[in-house]
Amino acid sequence: MSGGIDSALAAHDLLRAGWHTEAYFLDILPEGVPCTGLIASKAVARYLGIRLHCLNEAEIFENEVISYFTRSYNMGMTPNPCVICNNRIKVVIGLSLAASLGIEYLATGHYARTKGLSNGETGLLRAKDLKKDQSYFLHQIPKGVIPKLIFPLGDLIKKDVMKQAVRTGLSHLVQEESQEICFLKGDYRTFLENKGLFDNRPGDIVSLEGKVLGRHAGLYAFTVGQRQGIGIPDKTPYYVVALDRKNNRLVVGKEHHLWGKELFVEHVNWLVSPEMVPEQPCTVKIRHGNSGGRANLELLKSGRVRVCFCSSQWAITPGQFAVFYSDDLVIGGGSICG
Repeated sequence: MSGGIDSALAAHDLLRAGWHTEAYFLDILPEGVPCTGLIASKAVARYLGIRLHCLNEAEIFENEVISYFTRSYNMGMTPNPCVICNNRIKVVIGLSLAASLGIEYLATGHYARTKGLSNGETGLLRAKDLKKDQSYFLHQIPKGVIPKLIFPLGDLIKKDVMKQAVRTGLSHLVQEESQEICFLKGDYRTFLENKGLFDNRPGDIVSLEGKVLGRHAGLYAFTVGQRQGIGIPDKTPYYVVALDRKNNRLVVGKEHHLWGKELFVEHVNWLVSPEMVPEQPCTVKIRHGNSGGRANLELLKSGRVRVCFCSSQWAITPGQFAVFYSDDLVIGGGSICG
């Protein structure tokens, strides 16, 4: 339970369906970041009459998520901490707690679904509400835990969730929904600067041909596709095309330079057995909120996957995750490495 409306209504619907339900709240935020979710979670638990377990997991969150976040930026990558958190924190700790309580399943307020497949496995699917779908964030969970997961909101539309929240009396108990990264109080650059975990060495800003156009104050402040903050006036704007970590150079180009049809994926987590991988092409999403593009997958001997899109994609960003879909079924995914 996060203190938000989705997890609150998920708990409510489980109770209404007759499930024995207990909730847990993860206190994972660094010192100094307000933990408003705990207050709301306690209020919801009291209202529903369920037990709430409060777990302080700030240390493991620091080691697994924040360290990944800062390390990625210092490597010239653009991280997605929510993917790592869902896999290594929320699901792992939730299932561990459930097992210790003799509880078989873990339910969350994610917008996603599960379904039995023809080979006897259980698959992870996109939610009915594609605008709110969160299967992208869940693609790194181990395949074996999917049968233990329940997503009560997977077949609901967000507007119906909000209506139910009002009707059940939950809407006045929860905190407002936020799209921000939970441990950031502001801009990620300020966060990195405050922690002293950033590489602020100045370097050259160069064109794709290697021509020096200006200077930057640290690669950590940039990501592929970024337009603001480059500081080089021209008739048409410059965009960040690549971060050359080896030479500490910021590579920039024009808008058309950001379109590409090929990428490579490493640390791939497959959520279906080989016989369930469909004939090509499939759909590949290169960021949350991206509708995805049709692409062919080529499994390389190194374990990486080469993705070749049928049409060009905007701002393929190293460090972000590429997730493979067959219709609504999540096949797998991994980190974009080039």
